[in-house]
Amino acid sequence: MPEFIKYLRRESLLYFFAGTLAAVVAGVVSWPLFLYALDAYDSIVPIRESEAFGMVVATGSLSLVVFLVLFIWSCRKKPSAEEVARQIERANPELRDLLNCAVELQGKSRNGQLSFMEDRVVRLTESKAREIAWSNGTRPKSLFWTALAAGFALGGVLSAWGLETSPLQKTFASFSDEPGLTIFTTKTVAVEQIQYPATHEFSRGTDVSIFADVTRGHRGEKNAFIEFKEDGKIERIEMVSTPTLGRFEFVASSLQQPFEYRVLTPTLDTPWERLSPFDPPAMVQAKWTVSPPSYLNMDSFEHLGFGYLRAPEGSVLELELEVENSPERVGATIHGSESNFTLALEEPTVFSYSTELHNEWTAYLSLMDLDVPERGSVQYDEFTFAPIPDEPPLVEITEPAKDLQLEADASLLIEVFASDDHGIADVRINVSHAGDKEEETLFIEPVEKEKKLSYILDLSERALAVGDVITYMALAMDNKEPEGQLARSEIYFIEILPPEGNTTDGEGEGDGEQKEIPVRDFINKTKKIIRMTYDGLIEDEIGQEKSSLAIGTDALGLKHAMTKVYDENEGQFPIQDGIDLGELLNEATYHIEQTEIYAGDQMLEESLEPSEKTLRKLVQLYALMQKMQKQKSKGKGKPKKSEETADNQEQQENEDQPKDPSEELKELGKDLEKLEEFEDRQKDLNSEIGRAAGSGKTGEPNKQIAREQEELRRELSELRDEWYKKSGSLGEVGSLDAAGTEMKDAAGDLRRDEPREARPHGDLAAEALANAISEVEGKMAGLAAGMVDQMSAEAGGLASKQRELAEDTGKAKPGEGEPLKEEQDELNEQARDLLEKIDQAARSLGNFNENATEDLLKGARDSREDGLERSGKRAANSLLYEAFPQAKREEDKVAGNLEKLKEELKGVADKLRNLGNSALQDLVEQLRESQEEIPGMGESDLKEKTEELAKALGELPNAESDERLLNLTRALEQVPIMENPTQAKSLASAAVAEALELVEQFFWQEAVENRLRKNQETTAAPGRYKRQVEEYFRRIAEGE
Repeated sequence: MPEFIKYLRRESLLYFFAGTLAAVVAGVVSWPLFLYALDAYDSIVPIRESEAFGMVVATGSLSLVVFLVLFIWSCRKKPSAEEVARQIERANPELRDLLNCAVELQGKSRNGQLSFMEDRVVRLTESKAREIAWSNGTRPKSLFWTALAAGFALGGVLSAWGLETSPLQKTFASFSDEPGLTIFTTKTVAVEQIQYPATHEFSRGTDVSIFADVTRGHRGEKNAFIEFKEDGKIERIEMVSTPTLGRFEFVASSLQQPFEYRVLTPTLDTPWERLSPFDPPAMVQAKWTVSPPSYLNMDSFEHLGFGYLRAPEGSVLELELEVENSPERVGATIHGSESNFTLALEEPTVFSYSTELHNEWTAYLSLMDLDVPERGSVQYDEFTFAPIPDEPPLVEITEPAKDLQLEADASLLIEVFASDDHGIADVRINVSHAGDKEEETLFIEPVEKEKKLSYILDLSERALAVGDVITYMALAMDNKEPEGQLARSEIYFIEILPPEGNTTDGEGEGDGEQKEIPVRDFINKTKKIIRMTYDGLIEDEIGQEKSSLAIGTDALGLKHAMTKVYDENEGQFPIQDGIDLGELLNEATYHIEQTEIYAGDQMLEESLEPSEKTLRKLVQLYALMQKMQKQKSKGKGKPKKSEETADNQEQQENEDQPKDPSEELKELGKDLEKLEEFEDRQKDLNSEIGRAAGSGKTGEPNKQIAREQEELRRELSELRDEWYKKSGSLGEVGSLDAAGTEMKDAAGDLRRDEPREARPHGDLAAEALANAISEVEGKMAGLAAGMVDQMSAEAGGLASKQRELAEDTGKAKPGEGEPLKEEQDELNEQARDLLEKIDQAARSLGNFNENATEDLLKGARDSREDGLERSGKRAANSLLYEAFPQAKREEDKVAGNLEKLKEELKGVADKLRNLGNSALQDLVEQLRESQEEIPGMGESDLKEKTEELAKALGELPNAESDERLLNLTRALEQVPIMENPTQAKSLASAAVAEALELVEQFFWQEAVENRLRKNQETTAAPGRYKRQVEEYFRRIAEGE
């Protein structure tokens, strides 16, 4: 085959290859274009996930068609050798049609022999074959190949971008194992939210909630629709979104007929599901018969249904439950908080149950179809049956109702009052002397709710001596069965003293330098121990353990006190009537030690006898000392009291006396003024140091600043020493020590003419002073809050007493007005004192916080204007004339006024307390900064910031109980998981704004602004950056 023919065929193949490549490029570019067109279609008409794969394959098929069409066209357009030769001739005119002739003759040679001239033309063409520029006129230009490369690149880029298109994402999702749409059902108003399958049976009439969880939305948005069959038609309704992200709800109310439905989203759907109703067991009537205990003499009564019921403690409750006759086999159960009870079937449709009511009982009834137990039970509303307790009786000795000092032959009239909510069955007087106890019954019959009784205690009937102690109390028992409840009155003591000894209340002393013996104090403490012992004996086991611990502690303290007195006066105790007073004190100490031992072993009853012996010894000691004192006052020399002892006691009393909070506030206020003055002076010095550093001054100006700095440091040191002397704690003076150290370093640098080195020390000194000011302000805030808290508690206590008095007034009968008036007068006086106390507190807070002063004065003023004093006076006047209804109205007004005052005071105290809460104040600053920064934040920064704020809000003390805080915390927690950045940013901004408004309510507005202004004015770096700050200023000084 001639060489030129081979060249022509090669050029033809190259032409065909270029056309094929162009077809491939067209196919590669067309596929993402078709995909984008499909994506545009999806934005208008959402494509379902189940259809997405087919449509994506269709776009690929279209691209393949484009390739095939162009490929076939390229095949058909492939040039022959003659056509290639003509193109070459046109591109190479110098050939003069030689190549065309040679090609034609070569074709002719296949059919026959060429002539000489024809053969010569062919040979000539063959000889020039290597010289011909074959590429001219046939091969594509370089621009063609560049276009092909660009087409390939464009197709690749478009294909990569196309991977993010919605149809392709739906195609990938259709092959995922994770469902994009799931549904479940629940009972709409059930107590326990149990999830059921999408197809389920529910009792007829149940409200059923259908929930759809959409995990894959359409183009970033999630919504859901429900289709259901109704009257042969298919209805379509949009489901309601819930607080749970991606969850939607539809309520099929009062399910009566089978309900067929399915859930759809723009891209997903579920199979048809079915909710089927069934007829559950149903209650016809529940009737309770309540039979109170027989000793109450009350008639039985009936209670229909459930709900809330109060019945006397110990009542027998009998339930008769009637149910519908369908289904046939029904089980009835009462579910209590501690156990469940299955009701007994008495008749085909009647159940019964019986129990006794001793404790509050909360339960609910459930009915179950025993033939189809998998349907679950039908639950009825909770019911609560509460017992009306049979309260223990109340008994008190109304006369004389105090400890006495009597002669051995005296008589005493004791008046006793006893009451009970149902009836007093027995009242007794218990008299104890030297360990012997006697009880005498005052009455037995008839049983009454109240009893007033009298009893004469004749001491002459007992063998008593000076120093003996009689203990007496009243006991009352009610008529409760099977065993009555016993109550005891307060315990009172009678000390037997000689006739001349019961009018002097001084304490005996010995001769010479003998110190005072606080016998009365020992007696009172012993009485307290005995009373605590009697109280502990009627407690339960845990109460007795606590009482034993308290008694043992008090007995130990008393033993140490008596031992100390004995040791200090050993050898100096006088002998009176042949009795060594020191030996009496020693014996009392021994007995109280026995009390301590028994109490430590939790043997309360055994500890009572040594306690009573201690009391007898101490009373005997007191009686002898009184007798000795009486004798000395008649001329045997009145002893001189030790001046040193008196001074020491006075000093001790002054130390033990608690400080007045207003005085403490005044002292702290003075310290605060000093610190603020120090801070201002330090800032002025810092300005001078800065000017000196900038101007490069040396010599005397720097030394003058150093002297002023040293003077300030000395004054600060004096304040520091005062603080340490009061507290004894280095932690209390840490900020002052830090400020002093920085001042010292600044003064040293100034003396060395290095103002630039002194500058950071001055700034850090100012910062330390600011910290000290904050600490003092925090202390003052806590102290002021405590003072206002006390007044708030006092207002609350007065309000409670006033409410109780109002209740007593509402029940009062003619003749009872006078004692009620006395109580009202006392409450009126206490209310006036409280208002005056509030006014005084407001004035004492004037220099610390004007907002608190204004709020306190306003609270007192409002209480007066609302008629606190006026209503109190009207109530007292009404009680004087026994106009009880009018008195009760005025008393209720007083109580309401006091309760309002209590809340206002509590609000002031909380705001004062929050002034010292740096964490809360920092949160306000953080929220304000976030409010400004959120609009410009990126997605990751927004996520980090909202998580940080949610954590800070969740850590607030009342975060779990405050509904607004809970909602705000949840809203901020939702932001990081939201798919739409714009919506996430809007939700974050709204939540931060509301949180800021809420948190700022914990402060006075002026306090918030002052705090922010202070922070803006602060220029000093934190202490931990001290070295970095010094290095920074050093580099400035050296020109770096």
